[in-house]
Formats: sequence, structure tokens, C-alpha cells
Amino acid sequence: MTNRGRDLLELILEPYGSDHWLRPGETFVVWALTAEDAGLFEVVHEPGTVTVWAPSHAFVGDEDGAEIDCGHHRPPPGLFRLPLP
Repeated sequence: MTNRGRDLLELILEPYGSDHWLRPGETFVVWALTAEDAGLFEVVHEPGTVTVWAPSHAFVGDEDGAEIDCGHHRPPPGLFRLPLP
């Protein structure tokens, strides 16, 4: 997936809850280690966030296949797009 917007885009990989933040123009690849019959990815898009539910153990990587760690480009506290209570 590629962030074609002007702001950070949060990618959440479930069921792990790992967060990966795409800068504008940045591309991530999500892949899973699974048997073909294990199911498909489920993708949900909401403003500022894309959530990917993987059928089995999954990874987020860059276009060259290097794994991207949880918290990649995560904004510092206080800069989240939604106000916290």
C-alpha cells in the first residue's frame, strides 16, 4: 500500500496490534506465511488508518522486502490525529 495523502497514514496489523506509519509517498508491503486455503487478508480503511487482518503470521516490509518494525515513524505523544480524553 502507498500513502498518497499529505499526512501520516497509520497501518495497523491485526491480530497483533502492531502499528506502522507511512509518510506521504511511502509504500509498505504486507505478506503472510500461510497455506493457500487459510483465508484472505481483510482490509479496513478509516480516515488516517488502514487496518489489515492477516490470516496467519504476517509481516510489514518495504518495497525491497526488508521487514519494518512496529512503531515505524510513530508520531511522538501529543501529535496523534484524535484528541485523547
